[in-house]
Amino acid sequence: MTSGTALRNEFDDTSNTELYFGFAIYTSSFVSNIDFFTAFTDSVGTFSSAVSLRLTATGAVTLCRTGTVVATSVGGVLTTDQWYYIEVWVKPLNVNGRGTVKVDGVTVIDYTGDLTSDMEYINGYEIGGVNSASSMTCFDDFVCNDTSGAVNNTWPGMVRLLPIRPHTIGTYQDWTRAGVDLGYDAAQARNGTFEFTMMQTADADDKETFVPELPDLPAGASITNIILSIRARVEAGAGVIAPAVISNATEDISADQTLISNWKYYQYAWALNPDDAAAWAEADLTDLEIGFTS
Repeated sequence: MTSGTALRNEFDDTSNTELYFGFAIYTSSFVSNIDFFTAFTDSVGTFSSAVSLRLTATGAVTLCRTGTVVATSVGGVLTTDQWYYIEVWVKPLNVNGRGTVKVDGVTVIDYTGDLTSDMEYINGYEIGGVNSASSMTCFDDFVCNDTSGAVNNTWPGMVRLLPIRPHTIGTYQDWTRAGVDLGYDAAQARNGTFEFTMMQTADADDKETFVPELPDLPAGASITNIILSIRARVEAGAGVIAPAVISNATEDISADQTLISNWKYYQYAWALNPDDAAAWAEADLTDLEIGFTS
């Protein structure tokens, strides 16, 4: 990304009173006073009040409340041409708001005070480039945790998202291949990012599962979540999609998610192995199937 480009996600409710974000960042030059991360604190659909992060020419990170700097790290916490992982806790309150920033697991900003110029909730977020067209800012491994539930409710840690795509057929093959038929269901779903190949069904409660590829985990890594991301739509009428896993023959299906007529990604995260209700271990992946049901 350059300074003229950004990616934004908007929430359709006002329930996100505090959020934890994590993302990897790489930049080849520093340009001051350009937001590379923004958490908007406006009414839904408005994007003028925000908590944001900026870089200085010395490699310091600044925390801003709608453009006003409220806290600054020491210089040199970031340098050019190197990957870093940034975690941010944003709690936008007029009194005792909280803005905390970690770089590679080390706290570099911890601010308490007025952290909103408008609402006391987050209505969306954005990441964007901080330099000119001659150099780029790159992002990877973006995650967002709220404070609800028993898992994924605090700092995400230094996350690495490793793809595990469908590899071979699993227990269920209830859906049919549509578009260009690639010859077997796993290939059809693996290439489903493109609209020329897809799986389809007209029936409720049809299941489709796959044995996935196995990732090569770094030494010492732990598995925080198994996340299924499915791109889907309904052609006519009403329909639902529910991500599903099978672990050592134990099935676990998420709640139904309502489909719309446009292509959209639908996700669900399993922080615990449904087979034993414990944290995932690398050995668990050998007995894992991933899929979905209508």
